Amino acid sequence: MANTISIYNFKGGVGKTTTALNLGISWSKSFKVLLVDFDPQCNLTNSIAGDHQSTTVFTYLKKIMHDHDVNPQPEEITPYLHLIPGDLQMTQTESNNQFISFGRSMIEKLLMHFRNDYDFIIMDCPTNFGVLVKSIIGASKNILIPAIADNFSLTGVQTLMTYLAAVENQSLNILGVFFNMFNGSMNLTAKKFEESKATFGSLILDCTVSRSIKVGEANDIGKSIGDYSPDNTAAHDFMKLSEELLSKFHSQTLNPDYVLPELLEKMRD
Repeated sequence: MANTISIYNFKGGVGKTTTALNLGISWSKSFKVLLVDFDPQCNLTNSIAGDHQSTTVFTYLKKIMHDHDVNPQPEEITPYLHLIPGDLQMTQTESNNQFISFGRSMIEKLLMHFRNDYDFIIMDCPTNFGVLVKSIIGASKNILIPAIADNFSLTGVQTLMTYLAAVENQSLNILGVFFNMFNGSMNLTAKKFEESKATFGSLILDCTVSRSIKVGEANDIGKSIGDYSPDNTAAHDFMKLSEELLSKFHSQTLNPDYVLPELLEKMRD
């Protein structure tokens, strides 16, 4: 049974797509991995399969919405790495009454087609915490949260944990928050890391991923940083991160101490 993983943060520019791509390629060296591009911007799809001819995630969900038979055929990137391409039309789900009511179950139905065929299903989420993101996280077993030390705040983590509580997925495992584009030689980023570890403990992953222009270059041609520039520091960092995460599955539920009660009450009203 596949481990489903949502890659999410409500802050933009933290490297959600980069994380999905690099973890997917790294794990596909040893496991069978499916990438699902739920972000209407389709950056993951454009990076790894820009000229794809495969059916998009929106088309599959639309068929499920109308009770049509679905026989998903992901695009093969490598024998052990497959992709369901993104679609700009995913923006329509936010205003579709049927998806608003049943989006979570629709995504669960889609994922059920793949749970026995893959070891990992990695889902790249949009930034907006709307119906689509709530449905994706609600249908996930795990969530991974990329962050950047420069704009990291303790209150921001509490806000995000409150968002997750509002989804009401009691079985959701929080793999953790990791610092991406990290520069440990800067006093500010080092201080943010130590501060966050002291406050949130195991919620903050030990591994950080260094800032490198090579990561962007690798993204542009649909490669992981490990394949594009194997001696690069960020390549070693992503490898360590992928290894650390393998020990985090089914280990960390949402800590209610990190939830903001007043915000949660407002979100449920």
